[in-house]
Amino acid sequence: MPPKSRSKSLARAETQKKALKKAATASATSDKKQVDLSFLDEVDSSVDESLVPKVFQLLGYGLAQGDRPCLLAACNAVERICEDSYGFITLVKAKGVETMLSFLRHLPQAHVAPATSEAVNAAAAAIFQRAAVWLDEVDEVDFDQLQHVLHLAFWLGSEDEDVALSALGAIERFTLYRSENGATLLQSDVLQVLHRIIGHNRAPELVSEAFTLLFRLCDAPAPAVVPLVTDESDIVRTVVESMTQAPLNMRLQLAGIRLLALWSQLDLGEDPAVSESKDLKQFIREANGFEVSREVIANLKRAGLSHAAGWMSTISCRLPQQVRGSKDSKEEYQGRSFSRTSAGSSRAKSK
Repeated sequence: MPPKSRSKSLARAETQKKALKKAATASATSDKKQVDLSFLDEVDSSVDESLVPKVFQLLGYGLAQGDRPCLLAACNAVERICEDSYGFITLVKAKGVETMLSFLRHLPQAHVAPATSEAVNAAAAAIFQRAAVWLDEVDEVDFDQLQHVLHLAFWLGSEDEDVALSALGAIERFTLYRSENGATLLQSDVLQVLHRIIGHNRAPELVSEAFTLLFRLCDAPAPAVVPLVTDESDIVRTVVESMTQAPLNMRLQLAGIRLLALWSQLDLGEDPAVSESKDLKQFIREANGFEVSREVIANLKRAGLSHAAGWMSTISCRLPQQVRGSKDSKEEYQGRSFSRTSAGSSRAKSK
């Protein structure tokens, strides 16, 4: 065979080989896709914990590649997993909550089609709804479930108001059932969880419930509370800021002032082993807690609610005021002295 014909034959054979390889790859991909879709169709609330990550892996693949059948099948699988409490806890243990939240945060940057966004949001809504139901039904006698309560409160309490309210109710039930549960919650960073909920939700009813729960948890010996509040010291400023967001909601104002008054009374004494920075009164001063309480009392008086103003005044008298002789006070005094001196000089010149 001439060399030219031989080269053409080799080229033709190579082309056929590539075509066969491409067809085999496409066939394998199609088979794998069919297997994945069959797997997703069979997933329900009895799914094994080890298989839950695969569901979210396929959901992420469908979202990234624009594979709508795979995405819809994965979202439907997540909804079926959350049909009962058993499947929901399986999803929680497999870190499905955190994974779904990462997908939700990715949606605005992904520029996906509206149908795709709706499918992912529907799957997330199923998780939120089941979380709220589970928190409402969890038995406070079952101490082992407390870790899941805190986990859901931390991750979902800042995302959904219904979950936040249910989480507050569950934490309160555990605290009321046994005083030891309150101590365990404090040591398990419950202050950070509640701070996160208050910081992301502005509904007065929810904030009032959070203040009441904080009071209940912090109504304990100072050594068990002060160091923890100090470590989460920004919570004091968040409490005061939340009070300023709803100045006419007296239930919220009463709960906030009562909480600040409790923190003001928690004193570790003059123990040289304790750092001076662990002083809750200083945090309340810096957050202008007393000044906010004065404004609340003034609003009540202007509204003619003298009895309520008296109650608020009695509680707020425990709040620390700005110390006289501080830098701010000195500057204010110097400013007033300068004004009086200038005014005297002006009068003298006019004479």
